[in-house]
Amino acid sequence: MKTKFKIILTALVLLWSIAFVQTLITRFYVSKSAFTQAFARNQILVTERGEAAADTRNTKEGNLCKEGIIAGKLSNEKKQQVARDIFREFGGAEVMSSQADDADYYVAYGYTMGIDKVKVVNGRKINLNVAMSYDEKEQVTRVIVGTPLINSDF
Repeated sequence: MKTKFKIILTALVLLWSIAFVQTLITRFYVSKSAFTQAFARNQILVTERGEAAADTRNTKEGNLCKEGIIAGKLSNEKKQQVARDIFREFGGAEVMSSQADDADYYVAYGYTMGIDKVKVVNGRKINLNVAMSYDEKEQVTRVIVGTPLINSDF
């Protein structure tokens, strides 16, 4: 009986250790390279403007934001797919989203264990925000990714 208990205890400690190390690695990865990887893998060009990142509402709250563009107007399905891919790149998933059928914007909120800062919105943990809007003048879709939230106009 003691042998079985030792084996079970060892397995539990090993599994908890793996989960802990995975969380640490995810947090390190997210803090160092996730924005760059998420944009590169979704063919999003990083903009020089960086208006979302420079917005005082974001800097005051300590939010991290990155802005990019995708050429042309995206369909609703493509916007959802891009948001899902970005969440997956951060090791998370979509919690909720908002979009009108005829709107040129899309906003999605997600959660990942890899980001320390968390906001609770409608009783759900949120720490990753993706917003997309179409710019008719430049004929591009603007993509803003922020953690934990985007506190700027898009």
